[in-house]
Amino acid sequence: MTEEDDDVAQRVATAPVRKPDDETAFLEYIEMENFKSYRGHIVVGPLKQFNAVIGPNGSGKSNFMDAISFVMGEKTSSLRVKRLNDLIHGSSIGKPVSRSCYVTAKFVLNEERHMDFQRAVIGGSSEYRINGESVSSSTYLNKLEKIGINVKAKNFLVFQGAVENIAMKTPKERTALFEEISGSGPLKDDYNRPKQEMIVAEEETQFTYQKKKGIAAERKEAKHEKMEADRYTRLQNEYNEKQVEYQLFRLFHVERDIRKFTSDLEVRQQEVKAVEQRKEAADEILREKKKDAGKITRDLAKIDQEIREFETQMNKRRPLYIKAKEKVTHCKKKLISLQKTLETAREADNAHQSDIRKLEKQLADVEALKKRFEDEIENESQRRGKSVNMEEGLVQEYDRLKQEAEATATQFRSELDSVNRSKIRPGHA
Repeated sequence: MTEEDDDVAQRVATAPVRKPDDETAFLEYIEMENFKSYRGHIVVGPLKQFNAVIGPNGSGKSNFMDAISFVMGEKTSSLRVKRLNDLIHGSSIGKPVSRSCYVTAKFVLNEERHMDFQRAVIGGSSEYRINGESVSSSTYLNKLEKIGINVKAKNFLVFQGAVENIAMKTPKERTALFEEISGSGPLKDDYNRPKQEMIVAEEETQFTYQKKKGIAAERKEAKHEKMEADRYTRLQNEYNEKQVEYQLFRLFHVERDIRKFTSDLEVRQQEVKAVEQRKEAADEILREKKKDAGKITRDLAKIDQEIREFETQMNKRRPLYIKAKEKVTHCKKKLISLQKTLETAREADNAHQSDIRKLEKQLADVEALKKRFEDEIENESQRRGKSVNMEEGLVQEYDRLKQEAEATATQFRSELDSVNRSKIRPGHA
């Protein structure tokens, strides 16, 4: 039976089981401690004539069915584990909460007498108890069989697929099953007794062996615990010794630091004394400087007063300054204008001088031409040795040229005078 397929309720039939002598056995309680998913001590009950176990996947329904199968003597292979130790809570994740677990089935016989069947896992082996007394597995199973629970026939639980399994059996297998369920098995005692004795002997041997293994495991664990305790004691002693060494080490360094800090303190105190002496000298200088500063402050106040008086005088003279500044500006503008006029007059004078030189040259040329002409005439007359009487036409031509020369000279003189006047006029201006 798997929890993944267990989406519907699983039902546990706890109706009274009939014994051959009609004694009834009723399952009233199931007690579990650290079994599979049930941690700690769990009590399920009191159970009724009909009970239903319901819940979602993973809620523990199948583990409850495994608990019933376990206490009824089922083998490990039928409990969905490989080893008995895997039945202990937490073993599936490698963290078992204990070294043991158990399941107890509490029956009521004939509604009067109580009988408890308990199966436990201790140190990797099974232990069986009936009403608190340790018994062998065969005695345990025989007692269960006497109240009508046959482990081999599995007549106390119907698992998923059991009906299909029975239906698939051969007629011979089903007959053997029905004989087992019906209780006809005791008729085969003559055949099965030696075999049963052998099985009992093997089980008792296995029980003794498992018990011996459990004792050996407990002894080994006790030895391991003693070793751990000894180791803890040794480590504790070492720790105490190391603590003493550590405190001595700290004390040594603290004393060394105290000596060092004491020496540093003396040096610092000497430095403080030197600084205080320098401070006193600096205070004396500061007092002198303050006196000088007071004197300078008074001088500055006096200078400020003089500056304010000077500013007052300046404010009084500011209109005169503005007027003088405007006059200077006007004079500068007039000076610039006169400089421009002078420059223009100089340029005109240069031009007139050039014209005068040209006119004087022309006049000189005319005078020279006249003189040369007169000289030529006089020379010609002397050369001929007689007075040259000019013809009337020549005389007229002479007079005309003379007049033209005089007119030209007059014109040049007039222009020269005009130039001289224009030259003198800008100078006066």
